[in-house]
Order: sequence, then structure tokens, then C-alpha cells
Amino acid sequence: MQRKKLKQRIINESSSCITYLKELVNARRIYDGEILEVIMLVITNGPESLTAPQWDVLLEEALLPHYYAECERCKEPIFWADMYRAIFITKDHCCPFCSFLENKEDVRLLE
Repeated sequence: MQRKKLKQRIINESSSCITYLKELVNARRIYDGEILEVIMLVITNGPESLTAPQWDVLLEEALLPHYYAECERCKEPIFWADMYRAIFITKDHCCPFCSFLENKEDVRLLE
């Protein structure tokens, strides 16, 4: 996803994004101090409070390379509420529907 689109999505869906960022922090997935500092600013003050360099850290060093995915199967954005599961639990980078279909196809292959 392009930077501008992701930035706009974060602003438009800030409460859902903040919930996801809290999930990352609570699960101790953030190891870099600078990234953690920026994420905590977003959680505390909202994404609108970020400066341009802080946006760069959030987008280029945190979300885009490590903590954000679009569905590998349908190429649609994954809901923030489903992002953690797609990246860290199922590790398939799929939305719940496509993940279901993928698992259903895998089960069918075993029959």
C-alpha cells in the first residue's frame, strides 16, 4: 500500500488503528525505542499529533516493513482488528475470509 493511502487510513480509522498499536505494545512486539516512542505518541495523542519525521518512523520503519499487511489472497486491506492475527498468529497475511478459504482448501487436499 502506498504511504499516502496508509497514512489516510490511519487518520480515518484512528481508534481501530490505536487499538491495534496497543495490541502490538502489550504483546511486546515493538523492540526499537524510537518506534515505540512514536507509537506511544499515537496511542496517547492520536495520529494527527505526529510531525512529518514521526510519520516517517511510523510508516517506513514500523508499520510498512513489519506490522502491516494487505490480504495476500484478495489484495484488500485487512481490518485493524484482524491485523495481529494475520501477521503473528496464522502468519498467512490474509483477511479472515481468505484465511478461512485457504484452510478449507488445505483440509480438502487432505481428504
